[in-house]
Amino acid sequence: QDLRLDYISFTDHDNCKSYNELKNIDIKKYYTGKIVPGIEIKCGYKNHLIELLGYNIDTEKMTKWLNDFYKDKSIADLQNKYFNIYYENCIKMGLVMNEKNNIKFNPEKDWASVAIYYEIKSHEENKEKLPEDLWKEFDIFSKKYCGNVNYPLYIDKSKDAQTVKETINAIKKENVIEDKNVKFVKKKKKVEKKNSKIEEVTEIKKENIVEIDKMTLSELKELAKERGIKGYKKKKKDELLASLK
Repeated sequence: QDLRLDYISFTDHDNCKSYNELKNIDIKKYYTGKIVPGIEIKCGYKNHLIELLGYNIDTEKMTKWLNDFYKDKSIADLQNKYFNIYYENCIKMGLVMNEKNNIKFNPEKDWASVAIYYEIKSHEENKEKLPEDLWKEFDIFSKKYCGNVNYPLYIDKSKDAQTVKETINAIKKENVIEDKNVKFVKKKKKVEKKNSKIEEVTEIKKENIVEIDKMTLSELKELAKERGIKGYKKKKKDELLASLK
């Protein structure tokens, strides 16, 4: 609100829970702009996970779509599986780790990679066993190393996620909602683009008028031919200039 943003969106990972919370809040007390429903969805792509952002979605339909996909493999189950794999990989790498049961991790709420990362960092002696940049930032740990097929912490999670094609289809074809405000913005942008184009064409045309005035009769006839002007062969120079302008 302080930044006077016209549009904002909440894009939580694989869920639309924030929009359920918004139903119980008088959001206009805090923000008077437009909230565009959104989500960030993990997708499998070539043995890797990537994130796709979807906007202007029907949050109820999207939630149902996600629930249908995860009905036989809950997110909590997947996080628990990843946690165990990460932990075993850390032990194989010779890293110092607390007993698994003593590590703070709730698969219902926590990401396995985050829990493992901070467990690794809680033991200073692990620092010398790992790349310097891995130690500095979680995103580097997660994307550069856990996502590297040649690094011992790598896990192929792509088979546990929706495909990119499935996700795009769900966002674009199944779950897009009708929103007059958003359509108005798109229309407004098109109008602005159209106006800009008209101005550009006008400027170009004015510049061409100067060049046309300098053309010879034969050059004018050739240009008239290209533009499909009828009877150009019989026209005089003044007539051609009038037709071309």
